[in-house]
Amino acid sequence: MKLNSQICISVTPSAAQQRKPKRFLHKLAMSLILLSSSATAQAVASDMLDTAVMPISSNNTAGAPVTAERVTTERVTDSQLAQFWQTVQTGTLTSQDGLQLAYAISVPPSPKGAILLVQGRTEAYLKYQELYFQLHAAGYAVFSMDHRGQGLSARLLADPQIGHVGHFADYQKDQLQFIHQVVQPQVASLEQRVPLFLLAHSMGGAVSAQLLAAEPTLFKAAVLSSPMMAPNASIGISERDGCVLESAIGWACEDCYAGFASQPYHEQLFSDNILTRDEPRYQRFRQLYRQTPALQLGGPSWQWLGEACAVSEQMLELATNIKTQILMLQSGDEKAVSNQAQQEFCRDLGQYCAHQQVVRFDGALHELLFERDEIRSQALQQILQFYRQYQ
Repeated sequence: MKLNSQICISVTPSAAQQRKPKRFLHKLAMSLILLSSSATAQAVASDMLDTAVMPISSNNTAGAPVTAERVTTERVTDSQLAQFWQTVQTGTLTSQDGLQLAYAISVPPSPKGAILLVQGRTEAYLKYQELYFQLHAAGYAVFSMDHRGQGLSARLLADPQIGHVGHFADYQKDQLQFIHQVVQPQVASLEQRVPLFLLAHSMGGAVSAQLLAAEPTLFKAAVLSSPMMAPNASIGISERDGCVLESAIGWACEDCYAGFASQPYHEQLFSDNILTRDEPRYQRFRQLYRQTPALQLGGPSWQWLGEACAVSEQMLELATNIKTQILMLQSGDEKAVSNQAQQEFCRDLGQYCAHQQVVRFDGALHELLFERDEIRSQALQQILQFYRQYQ
């Protein structure tokens, strides 16, 4: 998640906070010291991790395993999606703390496997209709639930535009409840037993790391696409700038926009976006959010950023508890999350990181599954070939 580069740290503290000026100034001073020293350390660590990457260009698959399973590169039309979506089952479940969480299920005849799709921040299952369509055509049942605080699930603050969460672990608990109450009963009702796979994007990668560590035998295999093992919260010096600032001043207003300068949802020009270089898919996504305003979400709160930064510090511990094979896909031109943190996580996974390397797609922005066909089809081929090994 990328913070606005124009971050304002002017804070009007409450009466209680005014009694703590020394604490505030001390934390702010420490944050500036940490910011000034973090860039060099990050550059050195990045150089050391360069060998942990398997590059794939859009023109070839040199260095990547050859796949026998091909995914169509033909674009799915809006009419095809509309017709297909009529077959998709939607519903809601009530979380343990009483929130209504929205989900969607697609089950083809005689599926070869079931996939839990864990979304990124600001996303919704409706955004993934094309992926549902193609995974269904490939013979996989797909299950996805909108995270609390976004999509069609219940929002957590009076201002529904602020991306907020009380505790990052709430996401993992919601997903586990979804698995127990919806996914597993559906899978159990099938005529034949099928494996359960995991597919996660961005923030969903961090949620999935917690889930995989807590439930090491639940999934046969997992794929993390551009996972947020740490947010890219750079404001000019290093990827951890925002985390340092959050620790210093986030307490001043935990449910305010992080940076005090973020804005509600707005449609960014395609030329300025950091998500994809595929304009038709980008415009389809924007049109969907325009037509369904309930999906719209603005910037994150200080609380969300603090939780995201805190879970990034837990990645080494989480990796040591994971016993599931994980394929990690990385965007070569990533600007939203930390590629260095992905490589560190793969290293910490050891034998459980497929190929012992992160698979990098050169020329790709953050959303591999919404990228240009020449990149997206290769990513899908990698995913399906990986799953086939465990069917």
